[in-house]
Amino acid sequence: MAPDETGRIRGPRSDRAKNRRRLLDAARAAFIEDGPKVSIEAVARRAGVGTTTFYRHFPTKSDLVDAMLDDLAEGAREVGVRAGALTDAWAAFTLIFEEGCVLVPANLSLFDTLGHHSPRSAEAARQATAAIIEPHVRRAQAAGALHPDVTAQDIAALMRMADQAGPARPIALRVLLRGLRAAR
Repeated sequence: MAPDETGRIRGPRSDRAKNRRRLLDAARAAFIEDGPKVSIEAVARRAGVGTTTFYRHFPTKSDLVDAMLDDLAEGAREVGVRAGALTDAWAAFTLIFEEGCVLVPANLSLFDTLGHHSPRSAEAARQATAAIIEPHVRRAQAAGALHPDVTAQDIAALMRMADQAGPARPIALRVLLRGLRAAR
């Protein structure tokens, strides 16, 4: 952002921020209903803005997908912050494992779908997931609480498996956590 005439740097105008939010919300609904092949024009129309406004926020559809992945990961980042505040490394890892990808089922499915949209989106989804999980995996391993041979990608896959367990999710989480804990 550039400084204004007084030299202050200001955030985005409120109408710009509102339009971006409307576009992301419209894209979420459109992607859930119609899949990632939905047109830019359809997203803009659903948001109540023109395609020029769309392109001001997202120069390409890939930019929209990246922003949507980032938006969907926000709740998990908040869990990561809470976990980072815990002094016990295993408790922090457990919090990430149990709550790190708990999204509304439609949003979790959308994250997975968008993460497979293109090689670029797959990398964006992988990076978003790793940024949230990896620090807590390394911390738990350094504390000797987590098996040293598991990776953040392994943990992400196990978290997704547990989410697929439906009502048996709490049992799946307990079993998986027991198996991940390093012997003391």
